[in-house]
Amino acid sequence: MRIAFVIQRYGLEVNGGGELHCRWLAQRLARNHHVEIFTTCALDYLTWANHYRRGTTNVAGIPVHRYRVRRQRSFRKFHDISNLVFFDDHSPADEEEWFRLNGPESPKLIRALHTHAKEFDLFVFYAYRYYQTFFGLPQVAQRAVLVPTAEEDHAIDLAASRELLRLPQGMLFLTPEERDLVEQATGKTCQHEIIGSGVQLVPQEKLFDFKAKRGLARYLLYVGRVDKNKGCKRLFDYYQRYAAKRPSAPPLILLGKSVINIPRHPGIQHLGFVTEEEKFSALRQAELLIMPSPYESLSVIVLEAWALGRPVLANAQCKVLQGQCIRSNGGLFYKGYSEFEEALDLMLHQPKLRNKMGEAGQAYFQANYLWPIIEQKVEALLERVSRQTDR
Repeated sequence: MRIAFVIQRYGLEVNGGGELHCRWLAQRLARNHHVEIFTTCALDYLTWANHYRRGTTNVAGIPVHRYRVRRQRSFRKFHDISNLVFFDDHSPADEEEWFRLNGPESPKLIRALHTHAKEFDLFVFYAYRYYQTFFGLPQVAQRAVLVPTAEEDHAIDLAASRELLRLPQGMLFLTPEERDLVEQATGKTCQHEIIGSGVQLVPQEKLFDFKAKRGLARYLLYVGRVDKNKGCKRLFDYYQRYAAKRPSAPPLILLGKSVINIPRHPGIQHLGFVTEEEKFSALRQAELLIMPSPYESLSVIVLEAWALGRPVLANAQCKVLQGQCIRSNGGLFYKGYSEFEEALDLMLHQPKLRNKMGEAGQAYFQANYLWPIIEQKVEALLERVSRQTDR
């Protein structure tokens, strides 16, 4: 098959969860199919500023067609339109404007999809909320497969979102909770598979003693963008309250780029963006991973922690994370500070229980998220959709 992937940004430097999932899947499918990528010149997800050179290049053996973004995101305009469509009376045109301002706005990318529509058997779109999917998927709806990466936020409730989500011929969901969310929004069940995500672990021989390098005896770990939308501000509040009551609490180590201010606290250490070798070395020796995000369609870092046998403490506000913990027995979840404190006490003070949860998470990962299992599901859906479009 000839398959086109369509996504807001793409490149080896792009580390967003959906973008990483797209690149991994495209590279694996390219071993058996002709795969090309249609994307923008953007790298930064906040501004959508043009970063890459426009035109066609090659990334890991796959042709990547990049189109310039017309304008950077206006935070003020996007904030205003979001308040309007999420909380006030508005028109269909207002919702369309929300998708345009959310970006990355690239009319040339949309025209390219129309121009090249007949050259591909299937188009795989990533992330329903972005410009290239909202304006591009309708151009090729009869051959479209969507990876919605839907979360429990206001965007899923827009009438325009519901209409868009009814268009594709097939969907690839990351979790059962995401499937239920989309089906509840659309009232429609289309062909689909729940695939999750594989991971790319660093070889064991490249890992090192993270504790010795950083002078740590034990520690809690957060990995990802340090952002309010990822629940980090509340995590900082909870951790400081916990450490005030328990002076012997392990430090909280943060790995990842920060877009918010981090409190000056002796127990909170921000190491910034680190190599994959350091990230996995830190995961391997952590007491546990904390995932405070209220909005996730799937958390790759949680899967990576389970792949290494480490337990997880997750925010129960996110049904995806709660469901993953329940199905795997690989961690606990909390609602509010009291449950955070109780769960953290239990996991820190009972090492046998902590290790059992890590082992259960690892078994769950190996049963569901190895790449051959995922590829088989994806191939099955693409084949079904392809046969349907040939009728």
